[in-house]
Amino acid sequence: MPYWSQNNYPVTDLSSKDLMCRTSDMTWSSANTCPVAAGSQMSVIWNRIKKGTSNIIAASHTGPCIVYMAKAESNGEGNAWFKIFEEGYDSSSKEWCTDKLIANDGKLDITIPGDIKAGSYYLRTEIIALHAARHEGKCQFYPNCAQLEVTGGGSAVPDGVALPGYYKSDDPGILYARSSDNSGYVIPGPPVYEGGAESSSSSS
Repeated sequence: MPYWSQNNYPVTDLSSKDLMCRTSDMTWSSANTCPVAAGSQMSVIWNRIKKGTSNIIAASHTGPCIVYMAKAESNGEGNAWFKIFEEGYDSSSKEWCTDKLIANDGKLDITIPGDIKAGSYYLRTEIIALHAARHEGKCQFYPNCAQLEVTGGGSAVPDGVALPGYYKSDDPGILYARSSDNSGYVIPGPPVYEGGAESSSSSS
């Protein structure tokens, strides 16, 4: 989770370590850990709390939702982050992932890869808000992290990328002008890791 002073504020500097988890540092000694089985579905909930009100994200802040994982032993450093989920613009419904997130009370369902090694992982969820992204350096990133203890699984160790490091300010999905037709939008980051599934249980 982001440190409280940054709970409602984005990261715009792609070289900042805050792009990792918005925690200012990576001290996890007091973090709660969520147990989850490899191959199972889990839910994450997005909301923000400001002046006593609770909501998801401003409706104008449309953009994609992306989820990464990294082995906790990496401390999130180096080429540690592999993507397990992404959703951008749905041309059939003309909705961004953020539109669907707001309609679903902030709930996002994701599936943990079924073939990854058991152990401790960081889960990094991210909203990218594109309302000002037509200007380079103005795209807004809202990353948040949780710690998982993955059970079951297999022996896979997916290749990862560095965050910060992989995103560039002129990437097509970061320097982007929204229009009435966003079907050509390219979600930033590497491809989603396609792993095997070994269980059908769910957790939240």
